[in-house]
Amino acid sequence: MFLKKIASYNKQMTLSNSHKQYINLLKSYNEHTNIYSKNAYDHLEKHILDSITLAQIIGNKPSTLFDFGSGSGLPSVLIALENPKLQVYAIESKSRKTKFLDLVKEALHLQNFHVINENINEFIHKTSLKPRYITAKAFGPPEKILSFATKINHAKPTIYIPISEAQAKDYSLISNARIIHQNNFIYCCIQC
Repeated sequence: MFLKKIASYNKQMTLSNSHKQYINLLKSYNEHTNIYSKNAYDHLEKHILDSITLAQIIGNKPSTLFDFGSGSGLPSVLIALENPKLQVYAIESKSRKTKFLDLVKEALHLQNFHVINENINEFIHKTSLKPRYITAKAFGPPEKILSFATKINHAKPTIYIPISEAQAKDYSLISNARIIHQNNFIYCCIQC
């Protein structure tokens, strides 16, 4: 039933076997370790399609992406699945979540997916990586995201934040921000 609901939600998108495997891994792991609210299972289809849409916007080109506060892997896992040329760094401080991300990386053979179990502030101060993109779903307000992004040495990344219709007006007032509407989803794009 769940996968039928996804198909009816947006007819332009279809789920691959890898997408379905990710969903099964998430639900199975979540039975013993809470990494995604079971109350939000009704919204999981939307989050999957939202992540796939964001992956399409970013595109499959050789570059680097940081996902701040990766949690259960939305959107980082789906971005890595959709864009194998893109090196995706899932940065998450909670080990119960990074253990799941490591499991997904292995099960889906994601060679371009890198799990970082570390506080974001510590990671950005010691990394020599320079991300071209940053994603931050439910990480915090844009000021917090920008604060971390600007501390990364010699990087001027483009930040993508999935937002709601209600947030779009406020986010459009941010300097260097533009609002992107695609496949019934909305993103704030900020150029650092």
